[in-house]
Amino acid sequence: MKVKLFTASTIQDAMAQVRNEFGKEAIILHTRRFRRGGFLGFFAKEMVEVMAALDNEPPATAKTKPPVIPPNEEIKMTALQLEMANMRKMMEQVLQKMSQPEAQDNSLFAELVQANVDPEIARNLLHGLAIDDDHFHNNPIALRQMLKQRIVSLMGRAVGINPPPFGCKVVAFVGPTGVGKTTTIAKLAAKFALKEGCRVALITSDTYRIAAVEQLKTYADIIGISLDIVYSPEDLKAALYRHRDKQLVLIDTAGRSPRNEYHLEELQQLLSVDPSIEVHLVLSATTNFKDAQDIVKKFSICSPQRFLFTKIDESQSAGMILNILYQFPTTLSYITNGQSVPDDIEMANPNKLVYMILRD
Repeated sequence: MKVKLFTASTIQDAMAQVRNEFGKEAIILHTRRFRRGGFLGFFAKEMVEVMAALDNEPPATAKTKPPVIPPNEEIKMTALQLEMANMRKMMEQVLQKMSQPEAQDNSLFAELVQANVDPEIARNLLHGLAIDDDHFHNNPIALRQMLKQRIVSLMGRAVGINPPPFGCKVVAFVGPTGVGKTTTIAKLAAKFALKEGCRVALITSDTYRIAAVEQLKTYADIIGISLDIVYSPEDLKAALYRHRDKQLVLIDTAGRSPRNEYHLEELQQLLSVDPSIEVHLVLSATTNFKDAQDIVKKFSICSPQRFLFTKIDESQSAGMILNILYQFPTTLSYITNGQSVPDDIEMANPNKLVYMILRD
């Protein structure tokens, strides 16, 4: 039995090849579709592959003994065995790629994991990275640069706070306890009031910690701006009305446990007094990925539009930031890298964060 593979751009063209070479007696053993060519998975052309067979034994004559022709069932069994062998081979290739995707570049995979990037996310980032291009596959510098570009693209662009020349912008900061919200707000207040000359006011609803109120009051006095303390949504609504002449109002909220649904609902009700409030979720870069996932999920009740990461200076890398942005695509705003007010805060820069992950 003669077996051959035929490849064409359509199933009709492939079957025409089979008929031209094997004739009407051909047996179709297997067909599959696949993609060929392209770059990074784009512009690849869809192709069709047909496996066909032909019984090429000479026909029987009166002078020769008739050849033994395999019964129809035996032909079917042969075809089935060939198809199963082909499927098994394909499955082995798929399973090998799933179990060892880091084989595309072991060093890059190890470097990502070392930088606290989740292994599954690292595999996804490396998947298909110039895998079909020998030029890139043999050029580790080019591969590394492509990976960096992929991460920068994933992180997106950072958007900071932009006080309008007319009207008032209100920004609230939410997050769990201990991430540095109060110090971060003080840094931003000093930046906009002292460095940019904006009319700024502070509001705090963190009445659970006297020390936090006193700390923010001290910062407000130094900067020369007002601080209002609110205890209810009605208080917040009145305070926002009083400061409608300001360009920027920054709201400090009490740190909430992501496991306390009542407190989170209370926070959501507070912020709902004004739908235009821009909410920044403050996360510490030192938080482990699993806990950070839980925080983002629970604080989603407050509909945050930005992620702000603190304590970058205390983290070994920006791997956790990458993990969170991969899992929850949201715009970055600022990062803080120390306790100094107002200096240790800056707009998040994806290129700098990539450098913290893949250090050259």
